[in-house]
Amino acid sequence: MRATDAVRTRFWVIGVCHDVTPIAFASHLDRLANRMRASLAGVIVDNQRGRRTTLADDRFALVAGSNTDLDFSGYREGLTRLIEAHPDAAGRPVLFVNDSLFTKHAGVSIARRVLDLHRLVEQLQLPAIAGKRDPYQSIMSRNPWSGHHHYVSTFCFLLNARALPMLEALPLDAARDGLDQAQQIDDPAWAAGLPALMREFIRAHLTYVDSPYRWPRRTPADHGLIARKARCVYFEHRLSGAIGITGAIVAINSGPRSSCQITLSEWLARAMRAVGMGRP
Repeated sequence: MRATDAVRTRFWVIGVCHDVTPIAFASHLDRLANRMRASLAGVIVDNQRGRRTTLADDRFALVAGSNTDLDFSGYREGLTRLIEAHPDAAGRPVLFVNDSLFTKHAGVSIARRVLDLHRLVEQLQLPAIAGKRDPYQSIMSRNPWSGHHHYVSTFCFLLNARALPMLEALPLDAARDGLDQAQQIDDPAWAAGLPALMREFIRAHLTYVDSPYRWPRRTPADHGLIARKARCVYFEHRLSGAIGITGAIVAINSGPRSSCQITLSEWLARAMRAVGMGRP
């Protein structure tokens, strides 16, 4: 730990990287910490399998991720390592981020706003998630579990201790709902336990050729990747749904002013990257 870290507020973080190296990811987290005059420590999970790398930074444990559920397997594996390496993290909120926070978004601006809610999220006596709230705008009009008209995007979010078991339980939820990675998601038996609308929502985002929401927009399709991505789409909405039933969703864009500021910062970040001026 650096000498200056001892007098700074410490936040626990689990970062999952694939498109950037762990060293670059740690550098991005450093920039965020310096902007907040805070200390970030925790785990970086490298989901790029086969990449040989080391991280000479005692603030972050490095884990070779399985990438079985993309970001979400990384989040779970990172959480396990965090509690093993830092027992004092138990009972504290944890920030979860993937590398798209820094490669596709206004990373520092978004993460700073999420961490500004740290004290509130920690004090809430019920499960809580903080992050960027997004509305349902296609196929579904509300979350099938909570009934809310919004969910929290999972490229950057904060969970308090009461919500962490809900993250860990997601694979069991998926198994009960029939999200089998061995099945193609267009198989009629796939995700038989899901509400039909949620099942079609996922398919429209991943496989239906004529859908304007489809990801990825390339051929030929990698069915294994699509099956994993389908589980991640499910996990994102299932997590917000589970917390929303009995807990609190705390949004960084809860009012017109904050929503406008975030939209502007995201637009500026994309514009600067487009002209090669922005740092991811």
